[in-house]
Amino acid sequence: MSDFKETDLYEPVKKLFEGMGFSVYSEVKDCDLMAVKEEKTIIAELKKSFNITLVYQLLDRQSFCKNVYAVIPRLKKGTRDRNFKSMVKLCKRLDLGLITVAVESPMKITEIICSPEEVNKITNYAKKKKVQKEVLLRSGDYNKGGSTGKKLMTAYREKSIELMCVIEKIGKVTMKSLSQMGYDKSTCSIIYRNYYHWFERESKGVYILSAEGKRALESDEYAEVVEFYRNTNLCKTKTVGLCPTPCDFLK
Repeated sequence: MSDFKETDLYEPVKKLFEGMGFSVYSEVKDCDLMAVKEEKTIIAELKKSFNITLVYQLLDRQSFCKNVYAVIPRLKKGTRDRNFKSMVKLCKRLDLGLITVAVESPMKITEIICSPEEVNKITNYAKKKKVQKEVLLRSGDYNKGGSTGKKLMTAYREKSIELMCVIEKIGKVTMKSLSQMGYDKSTCSIIYRNYYHWFERESKGVYILSAEGKRALESDEYAEVVEFYRNTNLCKTKTVGLCPTPCDFLK
């Protein structure tokens, strides 16, 4: 298990929750995995081993989610491991879930050892709202849970790429034209904040892609997201005559 990484736990657990009807997202506001189905939300943290640092992290997640799981590799001795019973007992006492993954098995079998009873109370409603909003603004799952030292595809970065694809298709935009196409003020503000230096002001109120933005659109790093938006109708309004360019041109 020397070459084992936390990211190796992600796909098996993602398949587990998807099989239960959940939509799964990785790296959501510092949470390794977030699964959503109707009104139910699950947060899971992926770790190489069960330790006190992980427990602290799980308790923090409990402040804004009632269903929190630890995901660890299956112990070599399985349930016969002398620490296993203590581990399960602690999780049950703290109302935490525990999932193991047989990372050394070709099948990568996952097992839910225990599940939360949802008795803890939410105390951090602001954080709960933030993680829910982050998921709602994503078009898909473009990260891998447990990743470190890599650029994450956040909702903000994804929305920036969407706006680049808009400009790529129609050449240039203004805040008015974006508004007419159905983009709200917070989305439009991404362009003039220009956090990633992907946009350039051609003249007063008129924006085009910068050289850096053009490179980002062609880079392998964002290829999956760029392809998605290049093949999506980027005009959000259905009102005839509002768009500064024909909607068919944005398909």
